[in-house]
Amino acid sequence: MRGLTRTGLLLFLLVLLNGGCSPGPAGPQASGASQAVRGDALPGRLLFVRQGVVWQWRGREAAPLLGAGTAFQPAWDPAGERIAYVVRENSFSNVVLADGAGQPLKQLTSNGSEAPPNSFTRVSESRWAFYPAWSPDGLRVAVAMQPRPPAGDPPVDAPLELMLLPVGTGAPLSAYGDSEASVGRSVFLADGTAVIFTRAGTGPTGHQKLYLLDLVGGHAGALAGAPEGSYDPALTPDGRWLVFAASQEGRSDLFALPVTGGVPVRLTDQGTARAPALSPDGRLLAFLAISPGEPGFDLWLATVSEETGGALTVGPPRRLTTGLGIDADSGLTWAP
Repeated sequence: MRGLTRTGLLLFLLVLLNGGCSPGPAGPQASGASQAVRGDALPGRLLFVRQGVVWQWRGREAAPLLGAGTAFQPAWDPAGERIAYVVRENSFSNVVLADGAGQPLKQLTSNGSEAPPNSFTRVSESRWAFYPAWSPDGLRVAVAMQPRPPAGDPPVDAPLELMLLPVGTGAPLSAYGDSEASVGRSVFLADGTAVIFTRAGTGPTGHQKLYLLDLVGGHAGALAGAPEGSYDPALTPDGRWLVFAASQEGRSDLFALPVTGGVPVRLTDQGTARAPALSPDGRLLAFLAISPGEPGFDLWLATVSEETGGALTVGPPRRLTTGLGIDADSGLTWAP
């Protein structure tokens, strides 16, 4: 990553790959931070993150599931049996697997160092990994990860590449890298032949946009129909529609685009919406947004339908939580 020091990497990611939406303060503090929240009944199991703890909304109740202040960016596997998530430590982060009950299974990366915290040696031996996304067969996890530790004095980070990590045996595979850009959140197409990911150029004029990587032919290019500023890709359960956020003129809202190509359809008009996730039956859209006059993200829900002719539409969004301060960069993930 040309000219970007290690201390600037996380700031770059939070500002650029997050579409310019500030995550805001953490919301309720101290004793209220780990208490269960009750509300509307939701189908399946919906995960979100507060203050480095992964929460699960199941039925009418949301409660902490795993993590102790260092867990972020959870992703359910296709069967709803395992969770891949990021554990963030001093100067590095790793991708870890847990079962559906939140019990650790295995660690997929080894990006850390045993050197003293904040030391030059620790920094020069460490790497970052973010945004796990499962392949449809559950055999691989795509992540945005540095291919090598930082180098130089002060240390300069390598860009984040799209890497495929085997859940079982095998070596990690670098699927996409660019010396002038970093990779963000990704999603596999339903047949597993391609990955849609956020690509963010470095530097003050860097732009972010959704890209499509053909895993069979190895070609990557801008996703047709996706506007500048697009990020946070998610698929409908039938694999026919891509739902994503797009940041334009300081506002962020959700759009839908046919996977086969076409013109984006606007789904929200709130100006702070991001992190879409579809219910397992495809009938509900959950997302995060900041309400007017409030500091942090809360959970919102809208019904999903298709108009005559096939256009994807949503009903009026309704707010499910107040003052939770959900971590928007960690997104949402929904399993049966």
